[in-house]
Amino acid sequence: MPKKKGSVRINVNDVIGKRLGSLQVVGYAGYRHEHTRCGTKMRHYYYVHCDCGTTKIIARDQIVGNNTHSCGCSKVRKRYGN
Repeated sequence: MPKKKGSVRINVNDVIGKRLGSLQVVGYAGYRHEHTRCGTKMRHYYYVHCDCGTTKIIARDQIVGNNTHSCGCSKVRKRYGN
């Protein structure tokens, strides 16, 4: 069966367990279709747990691209000197 145009199959579990600075990817949160200038794009989201105790949901492209390294707590620590 031919693949539909634009469909990409990924293994959503391949980043679970990955560590990004103070973040640990702990689970898959789901996906949603987002409208862009070029059409519709499916984005996958994951639960991440920070060393400070916060749990957040971030997009897969932030994990794979190594763009995110904390929940924002490191920015607060730098600002207030904690």
